[in-house]
Amino acid sequence: MLSRFENKRIRAAAEDGSVFPGTAEVDPSGHEPVVFDRAEERIRSDDGQLFPSELRKIELISEDARPSVQPGPFDALIEELLEGPYQIVDLLPAQVPADAAGQYFAVERYYLQTERLRSLRRRQAEILLRLNCYFDMAVSFDSCESWEVNPDPEIFAEHMEDLSGGSFLRAVFEAQHAMIDLDPGDTYMTVFDPDSRLSDMLRELAAAAGLFLSNPPEEE
Repeated sequence: MLSRFENKRIRAAAEDGSVFPGTAEVDPSGHEPVVFDRAEERIRSDDGQLFPSELRKIELISEDARPSVQPGPFDALIEELLEGPYQIVDLLPAQVPADAAGQYFAVERYYLQTERLRSLRRRQAEILLRLNCYFDMAVSFDSCESWEVNPDPEIFAEHMEDLSGGSFLRAVFEAQHAMIDLDPGDTYMTVFDPDSRLSDMLRELAAAAGLFLSNPPEEE
């Protein structure tokens, strides 16, 4: 019964990989909409609505979860890093030239299929978690509206696997003056590390995961 989630903070994941965080609203008993000729409960959150037949899982966002820090302390650092050089952690060792032979876009679609993308997200999550063994890491999955420092590893990996829609991951390593971004539609992570405080370790971790750390052509 979806009614147990009424007015609670949730994160609902659909079968297609979409994720809908927010405060749940459930249709009252007797007012369920008819879907495929039968009444179904419907749960709504900030970003959309789902029926039970579309749900993969719902998790409650605990009111006493790990404390989040406000984005303010990172604003200046983020702005500075976004204006500077960057690198890419990707499936390929270098960017494919626009006039290259082969079938880059077909291969990219192959890796963007749901199960392969979830596997890639797990590898990317494990790279970040291994960095987190050495450095404090603040992460945001909601466009920098809230942050969590040193997140629970399993929950973090699940959130990475479920990354979709308009949200993106931003991981800030404040003491190292570095940041890593991941957009839901990309196979690569963007690394902002102007002082190269993460680069050597990140290159080894990427290689261990079957990935590559490289500079974009204009930075070479």
